[in-house]
Amino acid sequence: MHRIFEFDDIIHAVLQYVESSATDLVNVAMTCSRLAGPALDTLWSRQSSLARLIMCLPQDTWEGKVEGYYCDYIVRLSREPTPIEWERLRVNASRVRRLVSIDGFTDAPKLPRGPVLRRRTDGIGSALDLFRPILRPDVIGHVLKRLFEQFPPTTLFPNLCELHFEAVFGPLERSSKLWLLRQFISPGLQALRFDVTGIPTHEVEQLFDALPTEAYGLRQLSVSAGNGTTALTVPASLGKLPKLMRLAIFGIDMSLTRQTIINIQQARYLQTLKLNLCGASCDASGIPLELPSLETLYLSEGSLSQCTHFVRQVTTRQLSHINISYRGSSSPAEVTAFVESLATSCQTFEHLERIYVVDKSEHPDYLLVIPLHSESFRPLFKFKRLSSVKFIGIGNFELDDRFLNDVPIAWPSIQELKFISWKRRAFYSVTFTAMMSLASRCRSLRTLHLTVDATQSTTIPRAPDGTEKLWPTQTTLRNLHLGYSRVSEVARVPYFLAEIFPTLWDFKFYERYLRNCAADIYLRLALEKAYSQLMALRNSPCDNSDKLWETDSDDSGT
Repeated sequence: MHRIFEFDDIIHAVLQYVESSATDLVNVAMTCSRLAGPALDTLWSRQSSLARLIMCLPQDTWEGKVEGYYCDYIVRLSREPTPIEWERLRVNASRVRRLVSIDGFTDAPKLPRGPVLRRRTDGIGSALDLFRPILRPDVIGHVLKRLFEQFPPTTLFPNLCELHFEAVFGPLERSSKLWLLRQFISPGLQALRFDVTGIPTHEVEQLFDALPTEAYGLRQLSVSAGNGTTALTVPASLGKLPKLMRLAIFGIDMSLTRQTIINIQQARYLQTLKLNLCGASCDASGIPLELPSLETLYLSEGSLSQCTHFVRQVTTRQLSHINISYRGSSSPAEVTAFVESLATSCQTFEHLERIYVVDKSEHPDYLLVIPLHSESFRPLFKFKRLSSVKFIGIGNFELDDRFLNDVPIAWPSIQELKFISWKRRAFYSVTFTAMMSLASRCRSLRTLHLTVDATQSTTIPRAPDGTEKLWPTQTTLRNLHLGYSRVSEVARVPYFLAEIFPTLWDFKFYERYLRNCAADIYLRLALEKAYSQLMALRNSPCDNSDKLWETDSDDSGT
């Protein structure tokens, strides 16, 4: 072994490059005893099921077979393991730091299904079989009972810092669920996520009251009831967690908004807040309450007016990201009210960097016309540090050239700008000339989604002596989506795109939502022709490749 691997920091730096590959980690572990420990620590550090631990026992102690509608791989004990065999399991469990699901902190807890792993045999050489994706294994109740009779959870997982309870243990009966969850709570736990469906309110309150003393190291907490469809009462004890920085509650009662904020307000270091809004009514407004350290705010499930009501109830000093996913069509007045609420909620305009607003209605009325004029969005010009502005499917945008001309001045650092209509048709109120001016002046702009009118001759800027002079070359723009733009050859769209944006290798437009009427057929053919001409100017194959396009669900239907 090379002397360089005598240093732990170097070993961990090397393992960072192979931590996503179970094959590579097993190969490193087999290299020598010096690397085996750190490699196995990395291999076991994140798990989504306890079945892998059960599979560490000799093969004659357990059996597994496919059962049920979802073809789950059910693991059972076939005989009682010996103390030495249990010890082998305990050693690997001590390496586990995270028992988590595949989705993120801001997603509602789910019970995942699908491919995860296959069974294995003994020995480090065959350990790779344990981590090959075949079937998600589940460990049935009596196996868990025997496991935790041998080793209490805090003893079995002494280094556990993150737990997604339902994702790992699945549905359990109420008494077993609450008992087992309490067994995992310890001062070393930093992130906890669980669902309280079926647990009586008073027992939930007792659990919350215990967290500040028994799990005072918590930095992230995510709680839901009924997959986010049942309203929860936020207890004051959550605000007493001394280190809490990220809080997600999937289901708060809008009739108790003010009391909810008061209880959350006690978490003085809270940086990220995610709330699913429930209920049809909102409580009375009052003096806004301050969340001084809040940087990121997610609001979802409620109507846009409910989201606006919540935003108006708080003031922030350093809010940098706001993400709104509402349901139900909103009127132009409601959109304007939401935009204005941001200006009143943010005590300063120097911090807000990202705005994301999307209508997530399952069955929206696309025939309902919701005209959204430029004036509705002008209050956002107060926020000079905005780098990403995205409004998705909230109405029929009716922006104007004057608005586009003001964007580079108001948002000099803008990187992503999207006004996406989806099936709602935007009005053709913005010219291709104004779009070219915007994109060339915003020197950091990488992604632009805008519907324009490119049926008239493009107006080229003029130099001081009166001669025509093209816009300055912009080498940052890579992704351009023209939505339902109308295009004609007289606008020379491919020529100007190729000349001004040399790093733009592709542009997109909506095709799925175009109808078979003559106007839409002409629109599609014109956009396809412009695309082909751009590819010809680039000397690139016209293969509709998405390799250079950033993956983005905002642009579904492209």
